[in-house]
Amino acid sequence: MKKGLMGSRLERMFLALLSLVLFFASTGAALAQEPFPTVGSSVSLESGDFEVLFTGCATGSETISPVRADFEQRVVELVNDYRASKGLPPLKRVAELDNAARYHARDMRQDDYFDHNSFDRNGNTPVCEWNTRITAFYKNWRNLGENIAAGYASPDSVMQGWLSSDGHRANIESQSYWEIGVGYDEGSGSYFRYWVQDFGRRDGIYPLVINREYAQTSDPNVELYIYGMGVWTQMRLRNDDDPWGEWQPFSPTVSWRLKWTQGIHTVCAELKKDAQIYTACDSIELSTGGPVLSVQPSRLSFLFNRAKSQAFPAQATLQITNSGNDQVISWRILSAPDWIRITPTNGTTPSNSVLINLEGSNIPTSPSTYSDVIRVAVEGGENVRGSPFDVAVTLTVVEDLPYAVFLPAVSR
Repeated sequence: MKKGLMGSRLERMFLALLSLVLFFASTGAALAQEPFPTVGSSVSLESGDFEVLFTGCATGSETISPVRADFEQRVVELVNDYRASKGLPPLKRVAELDNAARYHARDMRQDDYFDHNSFDRNGNTPVCEWNTRITAFYKNWRNLGENIAAGYASPDSVMQGWLSSDGHRANIESQSYWEIGVGYDEGSGSYFRYWVQDFGRRDGIYPLVINREYAQTSDPNVELYIYGMGVWTQMRLRNDDDPWGEWQPFSPTVSWRLKWTQGIHTVCAELKKDAQIYTACDSIELSTGGPVLSVQPSRLSFLFNRAKSQAFPAQATLQITNSGNDQVISWRILSAPDWIRITPTNGTTPSNSVLINLEGSNIPTSPSTYSDVIRVAVEGGENVRGSPFDVAVTLTVVEDLPYAVFLPAVSR
């Protein structure tokens, strides 16, 4: 049949037209190979608009492991990037809304329906209203919203679908919401891929958001957003388990520096008004690329006048640091020319100055220029970048100088 169609242009056009007619007549049924993506309709509620009924609904104890955690995280990031482009604050991702969204994405796929309300397989009557289902997971809410979509193959494409719809875009832009959860599921089902965004705000919850809720950063300098303007008057911050900083006037936006070590870091804020105190935290993974051994300066030059037993300069210093992050690294002098004396020969970063002096008894007797290196290495850090580090050292020995060297001195 396929070869017959190739011989007739009219028959091919007719078949394509017939396929479109059948699709629009099928009320959302899937195409043979790739379903047509859809976003459905958006929904939202204010508190007091409904009576909670849990019969036939999720209990809120269900936890669905993510099918594509990277897809869900990317949707959160895209939402907050878009909100930032409109001058809106970022939404905080919370597990309660994640669980509600994942539950619905899985339920739509397994029972093969596409609706905000929950249906049993092959049923025509919803067994649970959408808001009742979310409330099972997300208590004490003030505002709720949800966007759903099906068939879209990527986070970027589903976000474009939602943003192209006035109602869904309104949910994404709404300042009534402070928190977000995302669910994604795929497999058997008319659309194969199912997406859910749940939005909310709870009474008495004031989220802190690091870097628009991105999962990772390579820069320890981050931006914080803290909800609670008009509620709190003072705040103080801390990194991980460090002591709290000083109290300062409340501000929703803060530039902050994480500890410069690789791994998960948590920033917490204590918010205060009179005797009332509230604590909010958020975490982000800092990827630094690891420690880097640095030694400055990388070159030293000495001159020794044998006639007067004078060395210029009289003393030099080295600074040994970890320029890659804030991790403490242990270092040791592995080798050095015998005509210098180093104090100390080992230590940890950040360190005090390492002192370099000429060792008089070992200075060569023949006038000439001598070159060598001071080799510094990280103890037990074979994979630390920059280790070992060689400092070039040059010593010029002369019998005497045809001129005097004066070093000025001042006093007050």
